[in-house]
Amino acid sequence: MNYLRINQKSLPALMLIAIAVVFAIDETSLGQSPQRPADEGETGTTRSGVIRGRVVADGQPVPNARVSLTSLNGQWRSVPTENDGTFQLKGLEPGVFSISAWAPGYASVPIDVDAGEHLFRIGDSVTINLIRGGVITGKVLNSADEPVVAVRVLATMIRDANDKQPRIGASVAQSSDDRGVYRLYGLLPGTYVVSAGGGQGSEYNHAYDYDVPKYAPSSTRDTASEITVGSGEEIKDVDIRYRGELGHSVSGRVTSMPNPKSPFGVALWRVRDGILEVDKSTSQETSGGGFELHGVPDGDYDLWAHSSSSTGESAQSEPRRISVKGADITGIEMVTRPLPSISGQLILIDSQVPECKGKRRPLFDETLITAQFNRRQPARGQTQLPYFFTRPAAPDKAGEFALRNLLPGQYSLTPSIFAKYWYLQSITLPSMRSGAPQSSAAPNQSVDGARNWIALKLGEQLKGLKITLAEGAASVEGKLKLPGDEQVPPEMYVNFIPAEPEKTDDVLRYFTASVNSDGGFTLSQIPPGRYFVFARVQNKDDLETKANLRFPGGTEARKKLRRQAEANKKQIELKPCQRIMDLELSLTQLN
Repeated sequence: MNYLRINQKSLPALMLIAIAVVFAIDETSLGQSPQRPADEGETGTTRSGVIRGRVVADGQPVPNARVSLTSLNGQWRSVPTENDGTFQLKGLEPGVFSISAWAPGYASVPIDVDAGEHLFRIGDSVTINLIRGGVITGKVLNSADEPVVAVRVLATMIRDANDKQPRIGASVAQSSDDRGVYRLYGLLPGTYVVSAGGGQGSEYNHAYDYDVPKYAPSSTRDTASEITVGSGEEIKDVDIRYRGELGHSVSGRVTSMPNPKSPFGVALWRVRDGILEVDKSTSQETSGGGFELHGVPDGDYDLWAHSSSSTGESAQSEPRRISVKGADITGIEMVTRPLPSISGQLILIDSQVPECKGKRRPLFDETLITAQFNRRQPARGQTQLPYFFTRPAAPDKAGEFALRNLLPGQYSLTPSIFAKYWYLQSITLPSMRSGAPQSSAAPNQSVDGARNWIALKLGEQLKGLKITLAEGAASVEGKLKLPGDEQVPPEMYVNFIPAEPEKTDDVLRYFTASVNSDGGFTLSQIPPGRYFVFARVQNKDDLETKANLRFPGGTEARKKLRRQAEANKKQIELKPCQRIMDLELSLTQLN
């Protein structure tokens, strides 16, 4: 059986992994293409209660794929696709939905954590693109050329199809059959290393779980063969010469500050060059017992414990760096403390401007608050995980929200709203926080949570944060005019920079939009005011991308763009609820 490495004992480890990624709303579809209703953002109409779509691979329908839908307000649906790849998800209440598809032998388009997962609403039409998976197959034999039966074989991606470090862990596992043959299918295009034995995740007490992993052809991880596989491609004869070499054990005991009777998960990882190359986990039922990990090769590792309660609150210990060199390690003591949380209120401010009358208000059920982790600077002592997941929060009917089970570190909050004539006005947090470092602000003065990172420690609960949305946003559609038949350069962006001196340091007044191949561009949810506007070529990996430009860490990028904008001099004034459909920029504005 071919499966992703998810099992009962490894779920606590997966819960720990599932911390801190961006579920941002972005026009990048990540293989999923929404089509918004024509009246989007206006007064609004009755929603149909249905999301329709199609699952395709290489443009062809994928029949009998399983399509799953989940939402923050507890809705869940799962339906198969028809012979033409179409599906309907019915009976939906208003909300924001994540939709995925699975089919044997196929793989999902990887999530770009910088762009975020694309999310959907009732009435959307969705196209989900799958990739025909690759195959790696071979045999596991011992030194006497005899088959090694029922040993777990694992393919771990080390580079994606673009020869870049994978941002999301991708691995597929399968046990060898009675001939020693394994066949790993449904692989994303990329480069892999293949290993056998060693537990490969949580411990099942299989015969080979106490051994160290052996990599194809018969080596340690440092000298493992690298196998590149494309979509639908089969790579044969990736054989592994297996030598049953016992690994070492790592053992100790976990206790908990809030709940000493809680069961614990214990994870041991080794991350090299941002890639998770060793992943072991086990459990400890209560604090009166202990834990023991087996089959650990020599090397340096990060070790930590984690737990969750019936209320959904999770706890974690501080990471421990350990070094295994030729002997077992015993007597490790770890203490878990609650993971940090952020809670607050979403506030809506209506406009009295006549042009804004009758416009659609944001619905709390269709609003997401996400905490974006500063991966460039984790908290001191915090392991830099190679990938992250977390769930955003949706406000309740009173606008109250809570982001729970966050990793220690720095965060920037982003609300995502589906109301065209509303914009993010401010994010403020109290200057005095329990368990937090002393703020430079006065005791009764709030702190700008958009301009400054929000730093969290284990055990800290940040309360009283306020996110204010205001009615009156403007939107702009336009086109970049080029002379003759000249083509739009790649990585061309249009930038809106605040022209009013008092708004220079307002992070929420900086906007960037990509220019389409036909020269068109769109910006929305812009606060009214005066802006410098110009087009330029930029690198997507720069801090000057749309997401990072509005991050606290984008100070230098904002200064650089402002200098260019002031030299360019072209300005535009946007009025409340104004919609500009024909803004034209010429090549003379290109810097």
